[in-house]
Parts: sequence; structure tokens; C-alpha cells
Amino acid sequence: MSDLLKFCLSLSIVFAVIIGIIRFRKIDPSYYPFIYRVSLCLVVELVRRVLILHQNNAATIVTNVFSLADFLLFAWLFHNWGLFKRNKKLFLGIVSSFFVIWCISTYAAPRHVFSPNLYFRILYSFALIFFSVTTFNGLIINTRGGMLKNAKLWICIGIIIFYTLFIIICATQLSVLRENVSKDFQRKFYDVMVFSNLFVNILYAGAALWIPRRKVFTAVF
Repeated sequence: MSDLLKFCLSLSIVFAVIIGIIRFRKIDPSYYPFIYRVSLCLVVELVRRVLILHQNNAATIVTNVFSLADFLLFAWLFHNWGLFKRNKKLFLGIVSSFFVIWCISTYAAPRHVFSPNLYFRILYSFALIFFSVTTFNGLIINTRGGMLKNAKLWICIGIIIFYTLFIIICATQLSVLRENVSKDFQRKFYDVMVFSNLFVNILYAGAALWIPRRKVFTAVF
């Protein structure tokens, strides 16, 4: 698969972005972090493409910074959904801990910000999968009907699919495992990752379409 085709398929996130922008003023504000996240993904894909074409090492820096922003936006989303019992201290404690871990894993790398922060990417992927599974289980227990039009459902499924494969991709790039994994396997698995990313982006577009409208409160006199 050519790099150009991979890039074009990665731009499928634009559908979720367009739907999110069109519906932004009408949707429940608790979903704003999701719209910010898919929009940031599109920007990052475009910026990385330009940097890679110019063989600029800054592409790795962009990806490293995005990994932190990716976790923070999703954590914010789950906090809005009540995963952390709307406990701001717990939420701030979690994001602060991951920020410290990001700093340590990034600057402990051989070339600092110019090396992929793989350990952080694996760790925050596990965290997002845990958040998603917990939220998904809550939906199964508490939701009565209409599951197929539930934006939370599609977002959680998308996170579980993407970040499970993302963990494998990152793990095969770790120095302790890299020598035991063939280049051919990495290349084929990355192709699978590209198509799974396309599928997840379609799920996100569906989620953006089914985000509930903001509640309108009418004053009673």
C-alpha cells in the first residue's frame, strides 16, 4: 500500500469533523471534547504529511504532542459522561499523572522529543480502552432501547478497536521486541491498522451524527 493511499484513507476523519462542525451549536456540550479531538486529528494528519514530505523530524514531535492531547481530550469526554463520578479532583489527578508520565517517557527517550514516546502511547491506550469498556458496560446495563443511535456506544467501540491495534503496533516498535518481529509482519499489520482506522473514522462520523441535542431549559414563572 502506498504512502499516498494511506494518507488519503486517514483523511476519512474529515466526515466526523464536517458533521461535528455543522451540528456543533445544537449538540450536547458534554460531547465537545469529541469534536475537538476529531478536528485535531485532521489537523495533525495534514501537518504530519507536510513535514514527512519535507523529511522533517518535527513530524515525530507533532505525534508525541498529539498523544498527550489525544488522552486529555478523551479523558475530558469521559469525565463529562460521569465516568469519574464528576469528581474534579479525581479527574485532575488522573490527567496530571498522565502528563507527568508523558514528560518522563518523552524526555527519557534517546533523542528526547525526536523519538516516539512508545511507552506512553501504550499506557494511555490501555487507559482509554479501560474507560471505554467501563462506559460500554454501563450503557448495556442502564440503556433501554435505542442503542444503535447512541453516540457513546459508537465512540467506545471505535476507541476499543483502534487502540487495541495501536498497542500492538507500538509494541512491535519497542527495542525489546523489534528484533523478534519481521519487517513483513509489521508492514502487513500496519496495512490492517490503516483499514481499521478507516472503519473507526466511519464509526466516529456516525457518532457525530447521533450526538444528542443540547437540552433546552424553559423557565417557569
